[in-house]
Amino acid sequence: MRAFFLIAGLSVLSACASLTEEQCRSGDWVSIGFNDGVNGRTEDYISRHFDACEKVGITPDTAAWLSGRAQGLPHYCTVPNVYNVGRNGRDLSPVCPTSQLSALRQAHDWGEEYYLLDQQIREVENEIDEIDIQIASLLSHEPLSPEEQQLLYSLRNQSRRLEQEVLRLERRQLRYDSPPF
Repeated sequence: MRAFFLIAGLSVLSACASLTEEQCRSGDWVSIGFNDGVNGRTEDYISRHFDACEKVGITPDTAAWLSGRAQGLPHYCTVPNVYNVGRNGRDLSPVCPTSQLSALRQAHDWGEEYYLLDQQIREVENEIDEIDIQIASLLSHEPLSPEEQQLLYSLRNQSRRLEQEVLRLERRQLRYDSPPF
């Protein structure tokens, strides 16, 4: 459990700059490498650490970082993890063994399909919100003219069609709600 919190904490910190001054000074290059491996970072990612730590006069320990990264990569290269990578709209990193790539690509694509459907649902829901605003605007100055009544009728029909589209997309998305195997 402690390792999980360490990984989660380092993930949050490394999302912005490569490393903080404190991380550079701590010199825990095995843990930093492990975190980078868990996140699917390629070997050239250490150059970002060199850049970040150069500002405080620290040189990363490349051998320790590579050792930690090698320990972290197996955590990245799992079906559930790469499914979540795809589900979050991120690309699959090219760090996994070729013997696993077929299953990992399938899991990533499965997660990515969930993500893409989620994006479509949001777009349709935004359209519905815009229609709701138009309807509210029309209803704010009653009585409505015949043209406004026709527009209101049309907007309500369009909103119902879009709500059905959301339901259809949500049903389809359920298929991709978890890794394929």
